[in-house]
Amino acid sequence: MLVGTKSEAVRRNVEKALIASDLAYSVLEDGAFQIKAMGDDLPINMVILLDQGCLTVNIYCYLMFEVPEDSVGKLAVDINGVNNTINNGNFFMALGPPRICFKMIQSYYDGPPSIRMIQHLVGIAFATVDVNDGKLRELVQKYSLRRDVMYGRARGYGYIFCGP
Repeated sequence: MLVGTKSEAVRRNVEKALIASDLAYSVLEDGAFQIKAMGDDLPINMVILLDQGCLTVNIYCYLMFEVPEDSVGKLAVDINGVNNTINNGNFFMALGPPRICFKMIQSYYDGPPSIRMIQHLVGIAFATVDVNDGKLRELVQKYSLRRDVMYGRARGYGYIFCGP
């Protein structure tokens, strides 16, 4: 098990990978790395957590739009369909308040992941979210249309960009 200076090597490699990739980041109170970037159409908020007990690098991306609570069940089924089109990581529905998130976990056992490996994982996560966030936003919109009883026309659910 990696402890002490070896576990610090993982943290240093993540930091070096982010710097080498010219990604601005902040370190949160719990030691997680937070990266905010702009995709082709929507912002992407990434958090990298290091789980020293399980020897994993955990990458989470929170899609920056709200999901109406009454559409969570229907969206979960469609999110599974999106997951069938990607090779690394998966999208899931986080509850309270409901949000769509992307998760990619990389385990390591024999030693810390290299700087290039971390850069590669971060790149895959950003690219996967960027390619699919438009589809996911359309799914949210599909289930968010409500009939306006006063005027008899459909009204869409307002997209509110939210932080982590």
